[in-house]
Amino acid sequence: MYALKNCKIFTSEQILENTILLIKGNKIGQFFAEDEVEELANLDPDIQIVDLKGFNIAPAFIDIQIYGGSGSLFNSKISEETIHKTHLEIRKSGTTHFQITLSSTPLPTILEAITVAKSYLKNGGKGLAGLHIEGPFFSFPKRGAHVAEFIRKPTDEELKTIIDACVGLPTYMTIAPEEFTEAQLDLLLQSDIKIAAGHSSATYAQAQFAFGKGIKRVTHLFNAMSAFQSREPGLVGATYDSEVWASIIPDGIHVDFKSVKISKKIMGERLFMITDAVTDDVSGDYKFIHAGTHYTDTKGTLSGSALTMMQGVKNCVEKIEIPLEEALRMASTYPAKVLELDHTLGKIKKDYQAHLVIFDEELKVKGIIENGCLVWF
Repeated sequence: MYALKNCKIFTSEQILENTILLIKGNKIGQFFAEDEVEELANLDPDIQIVDLKGFNIAPAFIDIQIYGGSGSLFNSKISEETIHKTHLEIRKSGTTHFQITLSSTPLPTILEAITVAKSYLKNGGKGLAGLHIEGPFFSFPKRGAHVAEFIRKPTDEELKTIIDACVGLPTYMTIAPEEFTEAQLDLLLQSDIKIAAGHSSATYAQAQFAFGKGIKRVTHLFNAMSAFQSREPGLVGATYDSEVWASIIPDGIHVDFKSVKISKKIMGERLFMITDAVTDDVSGDYKFIHAGTHYTDTKGTLSGSALTMMQGVKNCVEKIEIPLEEALRMASTYPAKVLELDHTLGKIKKDYQAHLVIFDEELKVKGIIENGCLVWF
């Protein structure tokens, strides 16, 4: 048990100053006014009080879509080590939870990824909020950087195999809903897998039908989906005109900052942030080369983000004019809701898990509190 003082606290619900925050084990404890030090000492006369020197603290970030880290791409190196390396890299930019993401690939590779993710969690691996299976059941013209030969129509047998394999593992899957029969959509939606629409050529009507069936999420708004046009609003228009969540990549490359601004005005709390980040790795079917602000494939085509969650927050504040407290919610509170983890993560609130990011006025990460443990960078 220890306490934090001399900091501005973004709880996700309010901004607190002149407040001491108690960390009790791996949980958030009580809040005390700075003049209530004696009351704090009554809990434990030897309690350590950590001076945060005027830094800010907020709920740590949750990245729903990231493909690897430190030169190890999950598609190319499906291992617990890749998940661990990804965790070690992204925690430096304030992210303590993430979904390792698998791009379109053959069924045996999907099953291998499921087995490895389960093993990582069973062995006490940190940070993994689940597995994001992105594809392979996409609209071929909207496949983006996914390997063409892996894109395919769903079959009942393959879907049942994936559903059965995922039992016990938090799993998220991006699909093109128009490629599915109604019975196949029902099969997925009746499972524990969280379904998102993306890499899709869906018409407005097809997208609204899928939302009506129970799809509650959309993957990387604008990218690899049917656009909002005058005579066909497409998946983008259907997303605007609904109650579903949508992730977005606020790097100014995948999506223009003005498009993020307009979408935020329309969608409000339904729009949340992802990095969609990849890493330098040319060892497998997916090859990513760092190009400064982004990644390309071997032909020079935009293929992935070099974004971090804190850079995304900074972009939202400085380029899109989103208030800091809302940008922080886009990176923590809303992803926690999307993953249905909002009863323990995404807020600084009594009895929530103690996962916090510590940052300065220039939005540079100075440290994290991870599962109650304070780590300075």
